[in-house]
Amino acid sequence: MKKAVIGVLALVAGLSLAQQVDYVDYREAARSAAALARLESVAQGATGEKKLLGWAQAVKARAEKSYQAKDYFRALREAQAALHLYRAAMGEPQFPARSQDRMGSHHGFGPRGRGGKDKDRAQAALDRAEKELAYYRGKDRLVKDLVAEAKKRLEEEPGRARMLSRAALALISAERGF
Repeated sequence: MKKAVIGVLALVAGLSLAQQVDYVDYREAARSAAALARLESVAQGATGEKKLLGWAQAVKARAEKSYQAKDYFRALREAQAALHLYRAAMGEPQFPARSQDRMGSHHGFGPRGRGGKDKDRAQAALDRAEKELAYYRGKDRLVKDLVAEAKKRLEEEPGRARMLSRAALALISAERGF
C-alpha cells in the first residue's frame, strides 16, 4: 500500500512538472490575440497627428514582439496602450457622461457623475499616471513622454490628454507585469 501511494505521488508530481514546462495561460493568449486583431483593424485606417501616430506604431510593434515572445500579458497591455494612442491621434475623443458614480450615489456631481467634465477625468487619469510612474520607478522613456504630452494638452484637449494618460498607465502595467 505504501509503495502504491508513493507511486501515485511521484506520478502526480511528474505530471505537474510536465505541465508547468509547457503551460500556457490560453485565456491570456486569447485576450492578447483579440486585442492585437482589434489594434490591427484600427491601425489600418488611422489618420491624424503624426507624432501620436508614430508613438502608436512603435507601441504596436512592441505588442506584436511581446506576443511572439509569448509574453501575453505584456502584449495585451501594450496593445491597449497603442489603441489609446491611435484614438488620441485621430482626434479628441468625447466621453459620454455617466449616469451615476461608482459608489452608487445618484447626486450627479463630481468627476464621476453627470456633472463631471472631460477635464476632471483627464486630470484624474494624469494624476494616477504620474503617481504610478513615480511609485513603480518606471524606466520606459515613452511613458515619461506621454505623461509630459498629456500635461501640455490638459487645458486645450482634455480628451486627448486622457487617452495619453491611459496609454501611459497601460505601458506602466505592461512593464511591471500586473
